[in-house]
Amino acid sequence: MATQRQFLDFLSEIEPSSTTKEVCSSANNALRDKLAGHETYKAVHVDTYLSGSYARNTALRPRRANGTLRRPDVDIIVITNHTHDDLPSDVIAKLRRALKQVGYEEIESNRRSVCVKLGAVEMDVVPIIEDRWNPGRWLIADKSEERWIETNPKGHTEWAVRVNKKANGNFKPLVKLLKWWRRENLPHLRRPKGFIIETLVAELMDYKESSFEDLFIKLLERIQSEYEFTVAMGLVPHLEDPSVHGNNVFSRVKADEFKRFYDQAVSHAALARRARQEQDADKALALWQKVFGDRFKNPSTKATGLLQAVTGTSAGLTFPDRAVGLPNKPPGFA
Repeated sequence: MATQRQFLDFLSEIEPSSTTKEVCSSANNALRDKLAGHETYKAVHVDTYLSGSYARNTALRPRRANGTLRRPDVDIIVITNHTHDDLPSDVIAKLRRALKQVGYEEIESNRRSVCVKLGAVEMDVVPIIEDRWNPGRWLIADKSEERWIETNPKGHTEWAVRVNKKANGNFKPLVKLLKWWRRENLPHLRRPKGFIIETLVAELMDYKESSFEDLFIKLLERIQSEYEFTVAMGLVPHLEDPSVHGNNVFSRVKADEFKRFYDQAVSHAALARRARQEQDADKALALWQKVFGDRFKNPSTKATGLLQAVTGTSAGLTFPDRAVGLPNKPPGFA
C-alpha cells in the first residue's frame, strides 16, 4: 500500500508551479484589460472573468509532448451585449479582430472561442450573452451551428466549490488524480476530459472516504460497476450538467472513446487494488508507478505543507486583480 503522504507529495508534484500560475495570471489580466479598453470593442464589452480548470482549481502542470512542455490553457469568458439576432460567426469574428488590434498576433478562431497563443500560455476567449427570454441564463456563440447554446461557466465554478466542500476538500485533488491518470495512460484520447472528468468524479466518488489511495481505487471500481452495461451496449453514459438543465456532459463523447477510457479504468482498478494490498513498500510503489507514472514516488523528506493548495480548501488558484510582470522564461515551462 501507499501512504497518504505519498499521495500528497504526488499531488503537489502534478500541481501547476507558482511560476506557471503567475504567467497565466498576468496574461489573463492583461488580455481582459486590453479588451475592456479597446476603442470600439468596449461598446459591446460588459465584463470578463476567469473560467475553466484554473478557476475551478483542477488544473494540472503543463504536459510534456515530444520532449517539450506544452503551454498551459486558460479560459476567459467575455460577457457582451450582443443579442440573439447577432450571428455567432460575426460575434466571434468581431472578437478576433479586437484581439488582433490590441496586439495579439497568433490568433485562431475556434467553434465557440478565439484562441490567443503567447510564448508561455494559450488563452481561449469565449464570448457569451445573457438570454433575453430567461434573465440569469447565459448563451454561448456556436459558429459551426450558427446558433446560441445555453452555458453557465460561472455556475460550474460555484458548483465545484460546493462539491469540494461536501467532500471535505477531497473532490478537487481526486479530480487531479484522475486527470493525471488519464493523461499518463490515454494521451491520444480526445474525450472524455476536462469538465466531463470533474462531473464523473462528483457522481461516483466516495464522499466519506479520506484516504486518497482508497478514493482513487474506489473511483475506478465504481466506473467499472456503473458503466459495465453501458459499454457492453456500445453506448456512453448520460450525466446531467450540474449547471445547465437538460445538458448531457457526455453528449460529444463517442462510444469508442468511452470504451477505451472504461477499459483502462477496469484494468487499472485491479492493478491499483493489488498495490493497495501489497505490504512491501517497494513493490507497492512499482505498481502505483504503472498507474500514475514515474512522478509517483516514495515519501519525500521535506515538509508537504501544500494540503490547502492541493485540496482547494483555501483560495486555491486565485489570480490577483492586477497583472504582474511576465517572467523571462522559455515557452511551455512549468
